[in-house]
Amino acid sequence: MSYRVESLMSARLFVAPQYAGKKVYFLSNMSGHLSLYSMAFGGSVPVPLLPPHIALQNPHLIGGKSFYVFPQLKQILVMIDSDGDENYQPMLIPLEGGFPEPAFKNFFASHRVHLGECDPKKNIVYLRAERRDKPLKRPIVVT
Repeated sequence: MSYRVESLMSARLFVAPQYAGKKVYFLSNMSGHLSLYSMAFGGSVPVPLLPPHIALQNPHLIGGKSFYVFPQLKQILVMIDSDGDENYQPMLIPLEGGFPEPAFKNFFASHRVHLGECDPKKNIVYLRAERRDKPLKRPIVVT
């Protein structure tokens, strides 16, 4: 008797869920790499929120949150690196998805940034930024 293992080898991830505005936002590898998706809370087809060429890091390895939804601002803060270089940059996309744009006027361009705690009611994020050109780490609170 032989067993087929292909179905076990192609298991899909659904990780880091966040509920906001009657939707669930989560990371999944349904497209072959980790990306950000949303779906209605009661169930629906998952909708990709990022362009297909952008892959996100495994949330267990990123050293903070991968994304956070801010319903009042109608924005999602997403931590994106450049082709796996692990220099995460805070980027913003609309709740409906789209092309990421640098957050905070690209203030962190020379940093590797980690997203910590977030307060969606006060629209506050706590970031840890590591300089890439100097051996310096500093906590930053952005409102």
